[in-house]
Amino acid sequence: MGWLNLIDGILIILLVATICCAISLSRRLSSLRSDKKNLEKLIGEFHDISEKADKSLTGIRATAEEVSRELAEANAKSRSMRDELAFLVERADRLAEKIATNPNDLSVGKEAKGKPLENEPVDEAAGTASDIDFKDNEQSQVERELLSALRRVK
Repeated sequence: MGWLNLIDGILIILLVATICCAISLSRRLSSLRSDKKNLEKLIGEFHDISEKADKSLTGIRATAEEVSRELAEANAKSRSMRDELAFLVERADRLAEKIATNPNDLSVGKEAKGKPLENEPVDEAAGTASDIDFKDNEQSQVERELLSALRRVK
C-alpha cells in the first residue's frame, strides 16, 4: 500500500499544479478578452481619425488647387502689367531722348503756360514729369496712374 499512497500523492500534486496552471491561463485569457475589447475600440477610433484625415487632405488639395489657380492668374496679370510698364519705360526713354536731342522743339509743357523754353535751363536732359503735359487719348490706366504718381513726386 505504500506504493499506492505514493502514486496517489504524486497524482494529487500534479492535479493541484494543473489546477493552478488552468487558473493562471484563465486569468490571462480574460485579460486578453478585455484587451481585445480595448483594441477594437482603438481600431474604431483609428478608423474615424483616418477618415477625418482623408477628408482634411481632400480639403487641403482643393485649397491648394484654388490657390495655385489664383497665383497663376495673379502671375499672368503681373506679367501683363510688367509688359505694359516696360512699354511705358521705353516710351519715356524715347521721349527723354527726343527732349535731350532737341529741347527747343517741345510743343508741350512750359511753353503752354506762356513761358518760352529758351530762357529756362533743361535739367538732366528731360525735366520733370509735371513739366510735360501728356495729351494722349490712348493712354492706359497704368500710364495715367504712373503720370499722376510722377506729378505727385515733384
